[in-house]
Amino acid sequence: MRTLSAAAVAVASLSVGVAGALGQGGGVTAPSPPEAGDVVCIATCGGVHKATANSKVQISGHHLKHVSKVQFKAHGGGRIGVRPGSTSSRTVTAKVPKRAATGRPKVSDSYDNGSTSPTKLRIVPSDQIPDSGNFKLKAVTAKPRKTYYYGTKKPKVTYMFTNSEPTDVRIDVVERKDGTIVDSWVKHAQEPNTIHKATWNGLKQGGKKPAFNGGYRFRIGPESGTMDTTSKAKFAYHRFEFPVRGSHSYGDGVGAPRVGHTHQGQDVPARCGTKLVAARGGRVQWRAYDGGGGNYIVIDGKKTSHDYVYMHMRKPSPLHKGERVRTGQKIGLVGDTGDASGCHLHFEEWSGPGWYEGGRFLKAVTKHLKQWDTWS
Repeated sequence: MRTLSAAAVAVASLSVGVAGALGQGGGVTAPSPPEAGDVVCIATCGGVHKATANSKVQISGHHLKHVSKVQFKAHGGGRIGVRPGSTSSRTVTAKVPKRAATGRPKVSDSYDNGSTSPTKLRIVPSDQIPDSGNFKLKAVTAKPRKTYYYGTKKPKVTYMFTNSEPTDVRIDVVERKDGTIVDSWVKHAQEPNTIHKATWNGLKQGGKKPAFNGGYRFRIGPESGTMDTTSKAKFAYHRFEFPVRGSHSYGDGVGAPRVGHTHQGQDVPARCGTKLVAARGGRVQWRAYDGGGGNYIVIDGKKTSHDYVYMHMRKPSPLHKGERVRTGQKIGLVGDTGDASGCHLHFEEWSGPGWYEGGRFLKAVTKHLKQWDTWS
């Protein structure tokens, strides 16, 4: 039998390791192309989207970890490229180069994959960046500590600052995980040494989509200066709240056998009379009684195409068809009306266009409920 030398074995092992790293096709797998979103100024700023040479800006988006160049429109045409200051999967920071002009910054990676921000960054001379004076943030807090999109209580920041004159104050909502600025706005001519308050609607910049689930903080500073980076005004934010507000378990899920049909939702057994709240606010689509579901209500979820169905409630919901309801608002009590064995919530989630309007019930409803249960 032929034996390999120790050196040959080592070379063979190295070859296998390299081949595994490169993939069976023999090439390195390129990262996903970057996707640039909003661009905001975060240091030496004239506003949220207003900067000058040497200002620090942040571009948010997706697949940004491998960005190797940030390009700005140049005076006289073309673009000027700079290396990013930092990168993460969802953010890139960079300093605005000299000769940069107003335009939409572009990011690119070493594979020449590029993406241009849909937001225009306005570049002005440094003498058009107002002096922030002697601005100093003295106090800042956030309440409540746990919030929900379109909820009964919006995230609110309370703050006070000192300065020699009224100040245009900028408020950022920042993800604690990676520093992504999800929303930003300015309160003009605010008096120093006065308590001020502001609320966030839970939407990303532009107001079209709810922000992601997670931990956030408010960041306060002068519009023309550098934003505070030490704020402890922290809060949790989520898109959904678990609907059963008391001790509960999990019963039959989607697909469980029933006489003449299969189960279309998830049962959540709980004590009779336990409070039920809207998992996602929106508009009441239906509120009625039938022999199967008992007292039930259907809510068309705001900023979704989905309907959320709550059945077997002890009494008819106090809400009526067409009414608006907030996430976390009381919609009824756990009961056993209709065809029910013991008190429980039967909960269904339907795709668009909705419940018995052409949509379909979702098998993922159990997964969603258990996810909401972890943070509610």
